[in-house]
Amino acid sequence: MSQTIKKYFYIILFLLIFIVSLVFFLRNNQMITFNYLVASKDISLSFLLFISLGIGALLGVLAWLPKMISLKHRISRLEKQRKLSEKELDNLRVMPMKDRL
Repeated sequence: MSQTIKKYFYIILFLLIFIVSLVFFLRNNQMITFNYLVASKDISLSFLLFISLGIGALLGVLAWLPKMISLKHRISRLEKQRKLSEKELDNLRVMPMKDRL
């Protein structure tokens, strides 16, 4: 898939999610009482769901972060190894061959 098509796909997907979220927000604007440890507060149901989604996404990214860092480290280590191997191969290619007779 070309980069342009991929970019348009993501733009359309973002707009679709935004429109669905906006409709959901407008249809679920009733107030509920949110009881937490020290107090309670009246807030919109859609706002509470939005905050819960945001906290869940943040926790998901934090759980994924160590794996991503280790993979980035592994990629850089493998890139260095590949460059050394290419350099060694180039040196072997220019080396004169000895005839065995």
